[in-house]
Amino acid sequence: MFSLIALSLLFTVASSTPLVEQLGLKSNDSYNIQAVLVAGSNGWYNYRHQADVCHAYQVLRSHGVPAENIIVMMYDDIANASENPHPGKIFNIPKGPDVYAGVSKDYTGDEVNAENFLKVIKGDKGLAAKGKKVLTSGPNDHVFIYFADHGATGLIAFPEDTLSSDDLNKALVYMHDNKLYGKLTFYVEACESGSMFENILPKDINIYATTAANSEESSWGCYCDEKDIDTCLGDEYSVAWLQDSDKHDLTKETLEQQFKDVVKNTPRSHPQEFGTKSIADLVVGEFQGEKASSSNQLYRKVPARGSVNSRDIPLVMLRRKMIKTNDENEAASLHKQLSNLIAGRHFLESGMNKIVAQLCSAGFCSSVEEVMTTRRPLVNHSAHSTVVKKFNSSCLNVAVHNYAMKYIYVLANLVEANNFNETSLSHFLKALERACETHIVDNGFKAIV
Repeated sequence: MFSLIALSLLFTVASSTPLVEQLGLKSNDSYNIQAVLVAGSNGWYNYRHQADVCHAYQVLRSHGVPAENIIVMMYDDIANASENPHPGKIFNIPKGPDVYAGVSKDYTGDEVNAENFLKVIKGDKGLAAKGKKVLTSGPNDHVFIYFADHGATGLIAFPEDTLSSDDLNKALVYMHDNKLYGKLTFYVEACESGSMFENILPKDINIYATTAANSEESSWGCYCDEKDIDTCLGDEYSVAWLQDSDKHDLTKETLEQQFKDVVKNTPRSHPQEFGTKSIADLVVGEFQGEKASSSNQLYRKVPARGSVNSRDIPLVMLRRKMIKTNDENEAASLHKQLSNLIAGRHFLESGMNKIVAQLCSAGFCSSVEEVMTTRRPLVNHSAHSTVVKKFNSSCLNVAVHNYAMKYIYVLANLVEANNFNETSLSHFLKALERACETHIVDNGFKAIV
């Protein structure tokens, strides 16, 4: 009799209680949710990053996260750009709502940089003393970080500078050691974004991270086929998680369930999971807000379409504009821009081959072809960070010359092929600087994108 009653009670509980609560996985601690949302780019062809972040702001607000608990970093040059056919508005899905409306922007223009981002997540008191918002979370609080921009092997970009995987993960460890969160989730939209956490993010510091792509592939922009806007409205991975959060009861859907939905709806790259995987058993609402959304009917689920490899978006958009225009002067201007863009890419490809050849001649590699055509897993994140910073200062700034990010894997290959100590790394950096001065510096291109 007892067994039958117990079984009946178990069935009743199971049928009415989310699995995460049945298994005791729901966090019972009293906590606040704080969030940092970052669009790390500027320029019209990067429209999608600010659109993604504005949509993320709307998701958090509609699910009850207070505005004062959300920190937004975005250049803010899109809504009122001269190219915008809808002044003052930004859209993340075709014929969707204006996601720009009501967004509280805390860091704009030149304030959107790697240094400020690290200070924000570390709760920098100096920045706070200047009246700027920083995380004020404590040991029980839940932190949600979302970043959307360009990326490469071991780095993500801001408008004028980059952030290395080494510096990012050191900051995350600092946050853990200084009890600046209880649990943290981190979503990253960027090419090769898996390399920001692979072989470096600890599994025991209560951080769960997902990325748009693995460590070797590009992410993809989507809704790039809107005729009146001439740029991509969103990114496949970002649109997938945003639309998932729009439509679900976030008190019942787990992070793992959302990740599986994102994988299913990100057809052209391979989203990844890192860190403390058990956090994925918690519900999404613990990081994005637990209130039932009052605006989810505004956001239709629109499958990703019109997708373009993120690295090729400037190229594709220019070609489309050339096809559309009937103005001879505009056509000539667009043709000149396209020719310059292609010339810059060819110059960079040739220059990287020449740099590697010179480094091989100096004894740092044996085969130019091997360095250029293979990919070694990035393990020595610290040395790679040092090398990338030298490349940025001695060759070109990849945050400005976005297309150069395509070749950062070459630097990772060189780092992993050499067991650098302090002395040999110093010699390599000098050799890299010489090669850059010979083959890349004074290239004459304002921006290679």
